[in-house]
Amino acid sequence: MKAARAIGGRVVLSDVDEPPGEGELLTMQAVGICASDLGAMAAATGRILGHELVGTRVDGTRVIVEALYGCGECEFCSDGRINLCPTTLTRSLGVRMDGGMVERFRVPGARLVELPDGLHAGSATLVEPAAVSWHGARIAGTNPNTRVLVVGAGSVGLLAVAAAQAQGAPEVSVAARHPHQKAIGERLGATEPTDTYDIVLETAGTASALQYGVQRLRPGGTLAILSVHYGNLDLPYPFLMVKEARIVASLGYGSHPGGREILQAADMLVGRPEIAEALVTHRFPLKDVEEAFRVAGDRRSGAIKVVVELC
Repeated sequence: MKAARAIGGRVVLSDVDEPPGEGELLTMQAVGICASDLGAMAAATGRILGHELVGTRVDGTRVIVEALYGCGECEFCSDGRINLCPTTLTRSLGVRMDGGMVERFRVPGARLVELPDGLHAGSATLVEPAAVSWHGARIAGTNPNTRVLVVGAGSVGLLAVAAAQAQGAPEVSVAARHPHQKAIGERLGATEPTDTYDIVLETAGTASALQYGVQRLRPGGTLAILSVHYGNLDLPYPFLMVKEARIVASLGYGSHPGGREILQAADMLVGRPEIAEALVTHRFPLKDVEEAFRVAGDRRSGAIKVVVELC
């Protein structure tokens, strides 16, 4: 069987004798390409890529993979906060462990979620990043009394727009860098940024995005950082201090008293099919995976979410 590996700064199709992973055997249907996959490709990790996964069990049941495994034994796993398990980063699919961009893959049964009716496999690859966005909007305190600004309009940013709307925010704005991102934000009902906001969700991963987010934050507001920043954060502390702002770092997703976030994200996508219609901009078969990665890494291509379909 074929698998997509990060070798020599590019994606290479290679032969695999046995399905990688551990647990139940899945026949993979579709895999979304994420920024972390692009980073793993550039780092030439040698790993099989992919963590936004949709597959089929042996009995034919279609499933989504909850890509944060956890150890299953620590206090955080027991509490449903698998994102805080000490093993989470060391077991990251496609980076520290082989991912699921392969024709057959094994996944622990506890990390499988049945795919809801109404979601095509390619569209369902959005569930995993949507859970990331849902978690960030939730822990920032999004509710019907908060105005929300999302800074950055890649897939996580646009899914954060939808998540904030689903969590009751009466107004959600988005600051987008590229025209096609802005257009999709408008399709989802996001407005142009104006004035200041109770909550700013930063999803771009740049110092300029953080600076802009702080400027747009109202006194007493919350800045939630959903993106990955390597190194120290470049934040204008005097502005944060005089606004008595709260900073929240958001990592992945998990469960909380209100439910399991991967399921909440799936329900959101089922309820609003226009989200997947807008965000899944490109689909490629596995044989064209190198071109899929090229398109995903080129913002001029108009790409938001690029999906590799395996069957």
